[in-house]
Amino acid sequence: MQFISKLAKGQIIGDRYRIIELLGTGGMSYVYLAEDLRLPGQRWAVKENVISGELYRDVIAEAELLISLNHHRLPRIVDFYRPDEDGYAYLIMDYIEGVTLSQLMTVNSGPPPAELILSLARQLLEVLQYLHGQHPPIVYRDLKPANVMLTYEDELVLIDFGIARSYRKGASEDTVKLGTVGFAAPEQYGSGQSQPASDLYALGALLLYMATGGQCSRWEAGMEGRLRGHIPDRLIPVLRRLLRHHPEERYQDADTVQQVLEPIAAEFAAKGKDKAQVKVKTKHIAKTNISTGEAGRSFFSDSVIQAKGCNPAVVALLGVAAGLGTTHTSFAIARYLSQFGSTVWLDLRPDSPIYDRIRSMLELPEETGYDVESESGMPLIWNGVHYWKRPAQGNIAEILKGDYRYIVLDLGIGDYEGALEAFASSAVPILVASGADWRLEETLLWMRRSGLAPHPNWRIVLPMSGRAAVTLLQLHFGVGKVYALPLQRDPFLPKGKLIEVLHELLGDITGLQIRGKRRHFFQKRT
Repeated sequence: MQFISKLAKGQIIGDRYRIIELLGTGGMSYVYLAEDLRLPGQRWAVKENVISGELYRDVIAEAELLISLNHHRLPRIVDFYRPDEDGYAYLIMDYIEGVTLSQLMTVNSGPPPAELILSLARQLLEVLQYLHGQHPPIVYRDLKPANVMLTYEDELVLIDFGIARSYRKGASEDTVKLGTVGFAAPEQYGSGQSQPASDLYALGALLLYMATGGQCSRWEAGMEGRLRGHIPDRLIPVLRRLLRHHPEERYQDADTVQQVLEPIAAEFAAKGKDKAQVKVKTKHIAKTNISTGEAGRSFFSDSVIQAKGCNPAVVALLGVAAGLGTTHTSFAIARYLSQFGSTVWLDLRPDSPIYDRIRSMLELPEETGYDVESESGMPLIWNGVHYWKRPAQGNIAEILKGDYRYIVLDLGIGDYEGALEAFASSAVPILVASGADWRLEETLLWMRRSGLAPHPNWRIVLPMSGRAAVTLLQLHFGVGKVYALPLQRDPFLPKGKLIEVLHELLGDITGLQIRGKRRHFFQKRT
């Protein structure tokens, strides 16, 4: 969804809440910091949405759900302004100052101390017990690092209830398939209804993600050996059971998992393994104002892989206008990444002819053995890259079963549902823009209309542009990662000046880029 915010610094909502600053923005909302004019010193987060159609029901449901809940690990809704004549609605909620687990993992090297993993597991189970204990049970459905807030007092708060839902006994599957790839349970992709056991799968994925230093969130062969030494041995089979593919094979409720963890945590504490360690403090990280909702979200930036068989690194390309070379660039990137691991290229645009053009261009004979029709579940394979047609309803669950190291998404100009969310949630969001100075306004206008704010993780590429265009874009956007892409008519060439730029553009996920020293907040084990 794309809309222009009505709010600005100094504006007052309902004669009470004065806007201080914009905290962040996502594809579906803006989030602002506001001061309370009736309660001096009190600050709140203001979440602005434009409501229409099905979204109306979603936002109203989120507000009603949060208003009905009362738990210290959930944000409170203190006020709600229903849609005005233009459909703008406002949620006034707790302002939570701290960092997301995603940010904490990004600025630390390696797994956090086992003590912290156990502590966060027990805190998450505490809030899941509360949610699942409602009548009917509330299934959160989007447990992931970006939705776990850690305050500067090391307390955990679970945020963003945008896709939570009540469990419907007897229902065979969810009406809408939602969740974050890598952390959502398999049944959330259409094989069944999300249920409390779905949240427990996500809990297991989140704990595995921490225990592997942000490298993996699904169980792989040999995982037991990778985990030993980082977490208590007795915790390993607990994670394995949480991550079972079939819901009936997992723990069935949060109470049971909590009971299993209690003796493990007690035994670990008794051994005093972490007594010499410095406890991780979120306040050591440069303070960033983060609120509930979509503000400050880094999404898939926390799942850049380091080893084969772990979470795929998602590279998403989005063009600000047609004809800029988004698809051409996506082909070049997929071909380049295939040197470093299994790579899939996927066109997410509905009714796009590109996949069929590739098939026609290659003129593969029938005896190749590849049935490339989408219903067959087989990709077109050429030059080491797997090319997939957009699946029905854009559901990429089957594609992810291919154990790919890199997924390259061609989002076109993003003029369809889910495109902006896919871009914002990727590990490497690449915005394709024009380097012509007379088209700069076009890019700025797109930015305002999209509702997306430039993020440090973004890379902006300018096909067939020079250094002057790069400098101009850097000045206007404040994003240092702007790259001029030299003309290369054949995007599938393995060498050339374009490849030299891709070395720098994608060095953080291929390992070729020379990295500077990073700050370490997790003390290494001795």
